Amino acid sequence: MPSFFASDGRNLLFSGLMQDGVARTDLATGNSLPPLELGYAMSGGFLPGRPIFWAASGMGILKLWDTRDWSPLLTTYLLAGGKFVAVTDEGRYDSNLGPDADQFRWLVSDAPFQSLPPQTFMRDYFEPRLTQRLTDCTAARNCDRVLKPIPSIATLNRALPQARITGISPGAEPGTVEISFELREGVIGNRRSGVYNPRLFLNNRFLSHTPDEPYDVTETLADWRRVNALTAPGPDGVYRYTFVEKIPTTGSDKLTFSVYAFNEDRVKGETATYTYTRPPGPQRTPRAFVLNIGIDGYAEPRLELNYAVADAKLIADRLITIPGYEMRHAMLVGTKGGTPVTRDVVQTALGMLAGFPPGPDIAKLAGLGFDVSQLDNATPDDIVILSFSGHGWADPQGNFYLVPADGKWSVGAPQPDSESLLSAADLTMWLRAIKAGEIAFIIDACHSGASVDSGSFKPGPMGDPGLGQLAFDKGIRILAATQANDVALESAQLAQGLLTAALGKGLTPQGGPADLNADRRITLDEWLRYAVQELPRLAQGSGAARGFTIRQAPTATSAKPAVQEPALFDFTNVASPVILRGAR
Repeated sequence: MPSFFASDGRNLLFSGLMQDGVARTDLATGNSLPPLELGYAMSGGFLPGRPIFWAASGMGILKLWDTRDWSPLLTTYLLAGGKFVAVTDEGRYDSNLGPDADQFRWLVSDAPFQSLPPQTFMRDYFEPRLTQRLTDCTAARNCDRVLKPIPSIATLNRALPQARITGISPGAEPGTVEISFELREGVIGNRRSGVYNPRLFLNNRFLSHTPDEPYDVTETLADWRRVNALTAPGPDGVYRYTFVEKIPTTGSDKLTFSVYAFNEDRVKGETATYTYTRPPGPQRTPRAFVLNIGIDGYAEPRLELNYAVADAKLIADRLITIPGYEMRHAMLVGTKGGTPVTRDVVQTALGMLAGFPPGPDIAKLAGLGFDVSQLDNATPDDIVILSFSGHGWADPQGNFYLVPADGKWSVGAPQPDSESLLSAADLTMWLRAIKAGEIAFIIDACHSGASVDSGSFKPGPMGDPGLGQLAFDKGIRILAATQANDVALESAQLAQGLLTAALGKGLTPQGGPADLNADRRITLDEWLRYAVQELPRLAQGSGAARGFTIRQAPTATSAKPAVQEPALFDFTNVASPVILRGAR
């Protein structure tokens, strides 16, 4: 008895319990056609409106074929716990397994006895959202443009640098440790790996790396090698380092440190790990730093907004208390005609959270009316929640900028003076230095999705510069008001930006509907996810055709208001331990 029948009017496909593969028949001639290879096929069918046939196996395999020539498109292996690995014949893959997962490895034909971890070819072969992108471009017949060419595996250096954590001991200051590790080149035949840009992590969250400032322009591989190469190994060829880092003094006393480096072709080496048991000692009081930035007033009057300051105040109000944390608040708000929130003002406030010496700028900010006295050097026991409401902009290359009050965007100019703005590179540098255990960044501005993903970002251990890479490495949750190519709106009816209004609705002093799993508590990630779900409904219900201001300078090409689609970039794959509202 067949397991299934499927037909598109030209072909009949079916499979039986004892049949090897999916049988095909040409309905016009009645002739049998070569079967599709898939053992124990249990179900299948044609995707509506697309030249694609799918079949699922009882062995946990799902395959797709292009019905124009019946070539295989994609094979997806369904694993326990909702995990998967999807691969094409040419080696592109997608997976929700981590880069250090041991459920699959690479085997290359010219080295059959060497198995390599998933991350070895992640930079070139990993394709997020591969199934959707492949089915879309197959239907549109433009996969050669949508999916960039991939190099031959044989051309990549597969010699991987070796890392080892040699010891961890308490530091001279309470709440710190000294981590010693070493790195050496890997060798395959006569090919050496080189050792580049080692990175240190605590509980899968980025701590430090060396060279310390790999943020020069690295558009070519040669540039990247120049900036990130290690120098001066020991006489035995081994690079040895000792980093002093703060650790959490509360929570579990089992801490997992890890380190890895890259080879000369930016291929990640295997990760070395070390479990450290924190000795008893004094505990820090956990603090929650909430910094809210809202800019209505701009040096150029045509840039003025109406509700960005109201946004900052609403977020501050909703986060007035967080159970279990000593609250530390600061607001940088620029009203129309008031003291401007400039680039230097924002940098100074973020620098305080990063532990930079405050110097005379703190007194200067106080003299301007900005009270940042509660900001301090954040530690791994602390959390940091940042919000920005104001103008945002992405250049034609996809580079994202926040527009401070002194941002220059002349009338008639197609784009602003980028040197006067806050770039994603600036934000990356400042946020990288903040050592908090949890960081969330809310951006209620146009094109804010480009802060993380302008089209080419891949969430993985790539060692790239940029805010997306930092968000992946540090577990920073970034909530963007829009997609990279879209605008953010503020509503006269709501007297808020739409993203902030959704956040305000989700979290109230009594609790709120952001309790998505109905467990009578609202975690930080739930609150952010609720805003993503609620914003489109809120926009449609508040009169989307009227009363909106676009948070982008008016130009001849400004986009028309539409249903706004936010984006949450959360690469942690775990619920936040921060509970904003507990059971009552």
